[in-house]
Amino acid sequence: MRVKQIARMCGSVTLALALTVVSAAAQQEVRLNEVLRSLFYTPQYVALRMGAFEQEGIKIIGPKTTWGLQAALTEVVSGNSDIALLGPEAAALTLDAGPARRFINFAQLTNGDGSFILSKTPMASFSIADLKGKTIVTSGKGSTPALVLEHLIKKTGMDPAKDVIIRNIPQSGNILPSFLEPGTQFAQAYEPGVVLMVNQGKGHRVATVHSMMGPMPFTAYIASASFIERNPKIIQGFTNAVYKALLWTDKQPAAEIAKLIAPEFKDVPLEVIEAAVAEYKRVKIWATNPLIDPDGMARMTGMMVEAGVLKAQAPYEKVVNPTFARQALQTIKQ
Repeated sequence: MRVKQIARMCGSVTLALALTVVSAAAQQEVRLNEVLRSLFYTPQYVALRMGAFEQEGIKIIGPKTTWGLQAALTEVVSGNSDIALLGPEAAALTLDAGPARRFINFAQLTNGDGSFILSKTPMASFSIADLKGKTIVTSGKGSTPALVLEHLIKKTGMDPAKDVIIRNIPQSGNILPSFLEPGTQFAQAYEPGVVLMVNQGKGHRVATVHSMMGPMPFTAYIASASFIERNPKIIQGFTNAVYKALLWTDKQPAAEIAKLIAPEFKDVPLEVIEAAVAEYKRVKIWATNPLIDPDGMARMTGMMVEAGVLKAQAPYEKVVNPTFARQALQTIKQ
């Protein structure tokens, strides 16, 4: 994208993307992995399409999509990727590993669970208690969205294993087809699938999981401790690029964002992308800066302990390196 186009798109947000040009020869290659391809990760695609990484001297290879937490971790451990976008709890899961296999979060992208509750029938005032005795489809067992759902059910005093029929669907692409099956009343699903279901009259959006759960660093950029130690300039530049994209996404209307990222979702109609982006902006699902909040991280890992995924909460400083996000906040103009 040409410099003038970038400057025009930035609008009132001063991102300084057009001030310097880094030659291709000087750029460092970074192999990026994402745990899924989703409009939930819109600011990442904004950063890619607006040239934010290139302006920081980084050439992104990818992002390569490897579906599922374990697959994404394996991708980085095997050396096929340098940085991954996935749930920040992954760092706690690798706490006892050596530097090459121990992961550290350094920048957040989303500010909470980006899923929605779909119902086959309209409901004016849905609450989690309405799931009692009903069937809901969600993502794979042990996945973060599924754990959030179980946490919300427990908060009502219900037992997720007895009071609600939870059908865990390992492949996210099969969640909505499973929702349409007879005997299933609800789904926990992500965009753009929710917009499509609503537009087709096959489902009704009755709740935002983020609103019920509260803010927490739901997805973050993570790298091995050894990679971060060896490449602090790359991590800083990457974080700067993410912050620029978060600022731009926060300020721009859904229509502009949709036009920019549409090439990343060629099979999704532009109007559907715009509607999904508008919904995510409405619920403020994207972080406004890359700094991972200690309280939010504690809420996230506390939920993992409750579910038995983690034995104990990991100290913030063991799973998060906030240095790069703090530096970005000091140097990137809003």
